[in-house]
Amino acid sequence: MENKTFNIYFLCGQNRCRSQIAEALAKHYATENVRIDSAGLEPSSLHPFTIQAMQEIGIDITDRFSKKIDMKIFMSSSVIIKLCDDIEERCPIVPFGIRNEQWSIHDPLAKEDATMDDVRSARDEIKQKVISLLQKFGVYKSSQQSV
Repeated sequence: MENKTFNIYFLCGQNRCRSQIAEALAKHYATENVRIDSAGLEPSSLHPFTIQAMQEIGIDITDRFSKKIDMKIFMSSSVIIKLCDDIEERCPIVPFGIRNEQWSIHDPLAKEDATMDDVRSARDEIKQKVISLLQKFGVYKSSQQSV
């Protein structure tokens, strides 16, 4: 991956939790030659639990906002990660030549009585998958201290 930018696009339904967590973790752990974005089918506000879960591990995402899928970013991606089953069914077709991965992470905010523990659990699952992804593509900062 030397000198060439590697583009990762994390997608989920609302871009308020899972894809935001994945984007923040990937930005934290990836080498400088990686461009990382996230988006949703139907963007809504970042959930306060999402912000708090990331602050607990030392990553500040208070300035982030929910975004709708941008086809220019989509088409220039090296890999597209779909974090939920809903996005798999409704997402634009990923063109040949772009890696397409489905993670199927349960939405920790789907139920009305969602808790911080639900979000922490999703965050921790996403963290392991992000680190594995970055390692697989050789763009993981190996000297990075674990959060």
